[in-house]
Order: sequence, then structure tokens, then C-alpha cells
Amino acid sequence: MVSRRPYGGRLAVAERDIDGCHPAARPDGGDAVARSARARRVSNGIRRTTGAARLSVAAGRVASASHRRAGARWHSGEGAVIFAPLAIRDFRRYYIGQTASAFGDSLTPFAMAFAVLHLTGSAVDLGVVVLSTRLPIIVLTLLGGAAGDRFQRRTVMLVADLVRFVAHGVTAVLLLAGVAEIWMLVVLQLVAGAGSAFFNPAAVGLVGSLAGKERLQAANSLISISRSAASILALGAAGALVALVGSGWAVLIDALTFLVSAFFIFLLPRALAGDRPPAGGGLLASIGGGLSQVGRRPWLWVWIVHSALTNVIVVSPILVLGPYVADLHLGGAPAWSAIGIAYAVGGVAGGVIAARWRPGRPMVAGMTFFLLMAPLPALLAVPAAVWALVLAGVAAGLQLVVHNVLQTTAIQQHVPEGFVARVTSVAVLGSLVGAPLGMGFAGPVAEAFGTRPVLIACAVVAVVSTGAALAVPSVWRIRREEARAASRTAAPSAGSAGASRSTSL
Repeated sequence: MVSRRPYGGRLAVAERDIDGCHPAARPDGGDAVARSARARRVSNGIRRTTGAARLSVAAGRVASASHRRAGARWHSGEGAVIFAPLAIRDFRRYYIGQTASAFGDSLTPFAMAFAVLHLTGSAVDLGVVVLSTRLPIIVLTLLGGAAGDRFQRRTVMLVADLVRFVAHGVTAVLLLAGVAEIWMLVVLQLVAGAGSAFFNPAAVGLVGSLAGKERLQAANSLISISRSAASILALGAAGALVALVGSGWAVLIDALTFLVSAFFIFLLPRALAGDRPPAGGGLLASIGGGLSQVGRRPWLWVWIVHSALTNVIVVSPILVLGPYVADLHLGGAPAWSAIGIAYAVGGVAGGVIAARWRPGRPMVAGMTFFLLMAPLPALLAVPAAVWALVLAGVAAGLQLVVHNVLQTTAIQQHVPEGFVARVTSVAVLGSLVGAPLGMGFAGPVAEAFGTRPVLIACAVVAVVSTGAALAVPSVWRIRREEARAASRTAAPSAGSAGASRSTSL
């Protein structure tokens, strides 16, 4: 597009040549031939300028229309776009460490579930242990978000990884020695959960510093793909480890992966762009700033409330009752491992979709995808054959990754960088605050009313709550950053067109 300043400047020169030359610039009385030639040159210049402006306006209109048509278009033939963040050395280091950590993260929940079942056989005890991993995240996540925005995120994450290494390492030793008791596992999971409460909000902010805003969705999708792919390997390994040598070895491997993650975080630069602690105020004031940022964004409230409700009534009961159903009706660890692997495969597919798909309304798209969660609890309620549950697991994994990538990217794009960790922590707190209730009550409610009615209720709530969330107008108002940028650039193009038409008359 021809810029307004050179365009206007050229017209100004032309006008002076025709009408405003100083008498000293031409012979007294003037030369008719010279004036005629000069007028022809000026006229040609005006026509060339006007033609260039028209071409620029036409190109701007085409580009603007293309942006609008691409609102929710699949970005085809752009595999390189998915992997673009890996060209950045620091992001590549972070990515390698998180991939290793994701492998371990997928080992421990599976191993801990069957460790508890083998110790006591109680769904209630299993719910308590699973709850102990989530409770510190709920209690400490606001503090973790404030720390992630106030201190260097690299340092916060490094300390958190070392804390989790110690917690899981001691858990593994207790299980391998055969002296573990439920209360010991609960205490150690509380410590590990505290590390996650500080690590996760800082990580969301750090990715923006490492990858840059233009690569955010691709970077988030890559991380999700690596987690899902690592889960495929880890869940297969977990099933074999639990069946052959016991849960302790799986937890020990998880502990070692936290060391790998800490090593690659240590390699990151001490001072990253956009990773500067804000001046002034304490941690409580920082927490208040994060709450204020969330309070200004109704679309984020709806997402948080929807996540909170579905985590309580849909996801939490599946985490507790899924292994219980598998152990009782489906053959135990191998069946639940197969469902978990299918979930991870769906996550890989979801990561690919999220990396290449740019929905014009990401909130609507993310919530609609959540409907794919409903078949899993419905089929567990039957219980259906393992192959049917595997397919439901693929759908559930796919929706989770697409849902989370779109949410994370929306926060990174629509929230000021200095508040990203705090806003993330508020979103995490709101989403998970009811999870302990779901995990703590899933076992007792299932024992009182039966496993089947509880799981059927999970499927119904997944559908009804999503429909209610989609009925809220603010969900439809949030647009992806590229669409907003395209609409902003359309106005200057129109202005240039107006200038071109007025000049050509």
C-alpha cells in the first residue's frame, strides 16, 4: 500500500509546480512551451501516483477479504508453521525438558491409582490420594501466579521442579521398600502439588517470552502434542511396570524426569525478554492485580465457571471411578492403560488441529469441543467393551487439548504480558476449586447410589452445562487476535481508497 505521507507529499510538489512556482524559478514572462512540457510531466506523475494508489487499495481490499474469509479456516499446507517455534533455541530447550517431564507426569497418576488400590482396595482412599495432588494447586495457585509475574519465571520453575523431584523420589522409595501407607502418600502428593502450583502459571507466561506472540498458538499446540505423545509411551510403560515390577518404579522414573526438566530450564537465559518483575507492591497486591484483570473480562468468567462445574461433576468422578470400573469389570490395569493411551492419541490429534486451525471465535470453538467428553462417562456407566471406551478416550483427549490450547492462547493474546501468570492462576483456581469436592465425594456417592448413576449424571452435565455456556453473549464476542488485526487494518485501506478517488476526480 502506498503510504499516505509520500503520496500526499508528491501531490503537494505537483501543485507547487503548476500553480505556486516562484517568479525567480522561470524567465520573466514565462516560456509557453516549457510550461506546457512541465504541465505534461506533472500530469503524468499524478496519473502514475493515482494508479499506484488504486492498485494498493485493491490489494488491501483483497487482503482484507482474505483475512475475513480465513476467520475459521483450516491452515493447510503449512506444516512448517506448527514447528516454527522449534527454530528458537531457548524454546527448543524448554520443549525438550517439558517433553521428558510429560512422560513422567503420565506415569505417576496411573501408578499411584493402582498402588492405592493394591494397598487398600478402597475407592474412597483413591479419591483422597488423588485429591491430595490437586488441593495444593487450589490453595497455592494464586500465590504461584503472583510469584510467576513478580520474580524471574525461570527461577520459580527451577525451584518447583526440584521440589517435585524430592517428593516423587521419596514416594518411589517408600513404595519400593513396601512400607508406604496412605497418609504418607497423601503428604508427599501435597508437597508435589505445591510445586505444580508455582510451576504451571509461570510456565504459561514463560512460553510467551520464549516463542513470541505470533507463534503462541503453535507453541502451545506443540507442547500439548508432546505431552500427548509422551503419554502414549508412558501409559504403555506404566501398565507394564505396574503389572511386572510394581508402581514404585514408575514413580521413580517420574522423579528423574523432573531433574531433566530442571536441567533444561537451567540452560535458559537468566533474563528473558518480557520476563521482568514489576516494580513496587507485594505479593498480595500482585494477586489483587490478577483478580482485577479477570474481573474486566466476562468471557473469561464464563470459561472459568464452565470449567469449574465440569471438573466437579464430569472430570473428577472419571478420574476416581474410571480405574475402579476398570479394575472391577474390565480386567484391571491393562484396560485402563489402553483407555489412557487412546486419550493421549486423541491429544496428539487435538494438538495438530489446534496448531493449524484458527477459529474466528475461539471461546465458542473450545466449549463446543468439550461435548466430545460426554461419551466416555456414558460408556463407563454401561460398562461398554474396551474398544468402545478406547474410541471415547480418543474423543475426550482431542477435546481437552483443543479446549486448553484455545484458552491458554486467548489469555496470552488478550491479557497484558505482565499479568499472564496471575490471570492464569486465577483461571486455574476457578477451574479447579471444586475438583476436591468431586474427587472426595465421587467414591462415597458411588457407594451410596451406584457407580452407573453417577457416571450417567457426568455425561448429562457435560452436555447441559456446555449448552448453557454457549448461550452467554460474551462467549461469542471474543475474537482471535489475527481476525481483530485484520479488521483494524481494513479501515486505513478504506481511507486510502477515499483519498485515491478524490485525487482522481
